Amino acid sequence: MTVAMKARSLLAAITLTLTAATGAWAADKVEVLDAVPEGGAVVEIDKLKYLTPEITIKAGETVTWTNLEVMPHNAHFIGGVVGDEALQGPMLKKGESWTVRFNEAGTYDYHCTPHPFMRGKVIVE
Repeated sequence: MTVAMKARSLLAAITLTLTAATGAWAADKVEVLDAVPEGGAVVEIDKLKYLTPEITIKAGETVTWTNLEVMPHNAHFIGGVVGDEALQGPMLKKGESWTVRFNEAGTYDYHCTPHPFMRGKVIVE
């Protein structure tokens, strides 16, 4: 093995180690979950508003939106949450829920698509 090949191998090993240690290959900023986990934060929707319009959680924790009224609502995040794309939650009928795990610190603003005056924010520490 030449010196150049050894140097490239060493550089590759260092890069791999640093990438793994810093979490550069970690999960996406957010993950949509199929089930509502126990112990996560809950934002209830009622009377044309998010009852907890601003919520603070730790990275890796979840937020579940639950619609308490007959009128359908959702949580729509602007672009940049999942790659360059927006993340639009499903229209929730009364009693339905939608859960997202937030893996990266930041502030995530959202609104209800059919009712843009309904606004909320998830702050992830």
